[in-house]
Amino acid sequence: MDFDAILQAARTVHASDIHLCPNQPIRVRVAGRLQSLDVPIFGIESLQDWLKSNLTEQQYAAWLARVQVDFAIHDVESAARLSIYPTHDGTAVAVRLLPKMPPTLAELGAPEFIETLSPTRHGLVLVTGATGSGKSTTMASWIAHVNRLYDAHILTLEDPIEYFFKSDRCLIRQTELDKDTDYNTALRDALRRDPDAIVMGELRDLASIEMALRAAETGHLVIATLHSSNAVGAVARLIDVFPSESKSFVRHVLSNVLLGVVAQRLVHCNTNVRNGGRIATYEVLTCTAAVKNLIKEAKEAQLSAVMQSSAAHQMFTFSQHFQKLLDAHLVEGPMPIGSS
Repeated sequence: MDFDAILQAARTVHASDIHLCPNQPIRVRVAGRLQSLDVPIFGIESLQDWLKSNLTEQQYAAWLARVQVDFAIHDVESAARLSIYPTHDGTAVAVRLLPKMPPTLAELGAPEFIETLSPTRHGLVLVTGATGSGKSTTMASWIAHVNRLYDAHILTLEDPIEYFFKSDRCLIRQTELDKDTDYNTALRDALRRDPDAIVMGELRDLASIEMALRAAETGHLVIATLHSSNAVGAVARLIDVFPSESKSFVRHVLSNVLLGVVAQRLVHCNTNVRNGGRIATYEVLTCTAAVKNLIKEAKEAQLSAVMQSSAAHQMFTFSQHFQKLLDAHLVEGPMPIGSS
């Protein structure tokens, strides 16, 4: 069985991910659960042939040197993000299956804060959650949404590009990073290209956070991801990256540029909804005057209470959103551990 046939078989069972490991049955993740795919084992020789045909010269050299290689593939109807990595008994491949175009914000059930976010606003928006929680999909859906509604210049910094966009009302320019280009350099260069909005990947270190804050301060909208379990944790994590002597200044800057934090998790639907798949549950923190003051005063512990009582400012917690999903019969209780 060739690789394209494996992709098709996985899509047939509505898989989100595929795992290819040496001398192991092919496994797929369906509705968040791992299971075997009823197809022949994909042999190492077949994998080597496929890699040679689909990797760039630089990527193939990296694979031969046992370096992890991340890239995306696209065809007429779909796309996939691949991570090829060495193990003690050979090469393994993790595949994230993607539709050709992202779902709409309505299909995601995205918060009003995201739906009404204009690309011409100035400031920082954080999209946070665990790996595989759909952060990049949310950002891609926002791009597709504003592309139909606003006249703006949007730059993306991606590793790799998952969805390709055609400019409609927006001028959209996408940059794929490689091993020789880091986010800091790419973001610095992007600021010279007259963008309204910059959509980038994870804020991984002090340098990338400083650059994102600077871009937001200088009149741009910056949307970036961060690994954190909730919205309050994202604020704390961003600040904690800085040394003690800088924290007070960073709190001041962040309180001025932060527009909001969207945290998301995936939970299982009712069996009669989305084929028993998963749906996103969200929480939103928006930067009101009260939130700004709490950030400045290092009182993040009080932010959750503000979120619970500030629906008028587009805020809510995971538990409040999960209750709405329960009331709409989209999920079954109780709320999963870690989603409160």
